[in-house]
Amino acid sequence: MTTSTPGPDVALVSSTMQRTVEALRRTMKAIYHVHPEHDSEEIASIAEQLEKEITAAGTMGLGQPSLERHTRNPLNGAMNPMAPPMTFEYSEKSISAKVRFHEGYQGPPACVHGGMVAALLDDALGRTRHLTGRNCVTGSLNITYKRPTPLNADLVVSARIDEIHERKFIVSGEITYDGEVTASAIGVFVFLDTEKFNALVSDARSASR
Repeated sequence: MTTSTPGPDVALVSSTMQRTVEALRRTMKAIYHVHPEHDSEEIASIAEQLEKEITAAGTMGLGQPSLERHTRNPLNGAMNPMAPPMTFEYSEKSISAKVRFHEGYQGPPACVHGGMVAALLDDALGRTRHLTGRNCVTGSLNITYKRPTPLNADLVVSARIDEIHERKFIVSGEITYDGEVTASAIGVFVFLDTEKFNALVSDARSASR
């Protein structure tokens, strides 16, 4: 049964930014169907002008507060055009979401790229940390690919906490299509206090500037 257990807080996204991101998502899907040799100065000019407009509107650096940073998540961020629209439902010890991947995520013909399948499972399993109220990092993630995950199909990703220990917790999850499991995962996530978590990511923050 779904409860009111909250997920991460995120910043509100304006209606115009919602429209912008949705249009960019549709563009990513549409460009898949454009022949590589198609030649259009108009399309190129519009794309270049859009890039200039968005760059000019940027006021935030790489290191952003959590509320804003959560909108950038590459799997479900409302401000990330590469993120397929997805909203998680949280229960006491499990979460789930519906998701569709368009042609831009294709690996084998008509199938979601295996790397995206793994990323989705990593995100879903790791997201269960919000049910514990503690910071964590992925310790290990074991993916089992059972059958192709189809494009442009209504998928469900689910994850549940199986065990909680003092320093880690173990989570399992799967992606299903039409009731059939396409891929499953078991992950070990290591708890970190805020000080250790910040120290762990500090080097990456410095390298990414």
